[in-house]
Amino acid sequence: MRQKLKSDKLLGELEEIAGRLFSEIRYEQGLFQTGACLLRGRKILMVNKRQPIDERIAAVAGEISREGINNMYIKPAIRAEIEHYGEVEMEEGIY
Repeated sequence: MRQKLKSDKLLGELEEIAGRLFSEIRYEQGLFQTGACLLRGRKILMVNKRQPIDERIAAVAGEISREGINNMYIKPAIRAEIEHYGEVEMEEGIY
């Protein structure tokens, strides 16, 4: 069951989890969507600062869900959010 968390708190929690999964999290501005990439063999999460916070949350949660979090402890409310956004991406064919 998903609880509604404040956007800034949720994004902070997601960023902490992403920090365990990616070599680096970079915040840049430009004409790109938030997502993961390989740069010199390192997995980097690029976050577009110009995207609205709800879009950043969805993108970061989607990237986390792709990494496989079954063996990590994540607070149940945060895990529910990650799973929700992962399901939304699958339904929309973003994967």
